[in-house]
Amino acid sequence: MRGQSVFGGVAVAVLLAVGCSDDVGITVTERFTATLNGTNEKPNAVTTTATGTAEFTYVADIPALFYRIDVAGIDSATVAHIHGPADINNPAGVIVNLFLGPTKPIGFTGALAEGVVGQLGAPVGMTMDSLLVLLRTGNAYVNVHTRVNLGGEIRGQVSRQ
Repeated sequence: MRGQSVFGGVAVAVLLAVGCSDDVGITVTERFTATLNGTNEKPNAVTTTATGTAEFTYVADIPALFYRIDVAGIDSATVAHIHGPADINNPAGVIVNLFLGPTKPIGFTGALAEGVVGQLGAPVGMTMDSLLVLLRTGNAYVNVHTRVNLGGEIRGQVSRQ
């Protein structure tokens, strides 16, 4: 009788394990990226060796939009923003601050900024849902400004991954 009890317990444990799912935790809803360089600057391209990437991860469960901007070889970065609404050929106003200094040193390479969109101020003139629509449709861009190029040194249009 005792052998049957142990076997029955093992069978129940196996059935429970098979029926379990690993849907524990937060699920990433959407990802967006931008490749930053001087030739993307509008209305006039900027000659620079600086480059960068911006990555955004939207998690609807929270809801929150996380970001990270990495740059390489940029001189005296002062601020970085999401701008829009704008297509790839046009400039637009600032929607969200992503980096507000302190100014990075000449030739800086590394993570310029990371955090949650909105921690440096809410989106200007729109809701988070409206900002997400701009990101989803490719009508927003990231711009990193420097002391030499106050209007922006490297820019990249945000696209959905």
